[in-house]
Amino acid sequence: MKKLDSSDDCGDEHLQVQVPTATKRDLGQRALDSREPIRMVVLRALAAYGVVVPEGAIADRRKRT
Repeated sequence: MKKLDSSDDCGDEHLQVQVPTATKRDLGQRALDSREPIRMVVLRALAAYGVVVPEGAIADRRKRT
């Protein structure tokens, strides 16, 4: 796998993927249980699988007041 440095990080890209209904349901439930967006659940899983996820990308981008 290619190692990314900070100069390679130029923002976010859109990724659309079709998954089985049960998979989407489980992702949604995990997000509810952990009170975090599905994006964080997916990025954490990808990182655990060995996919490069830039430092700081696994964060809740929603504003909390």
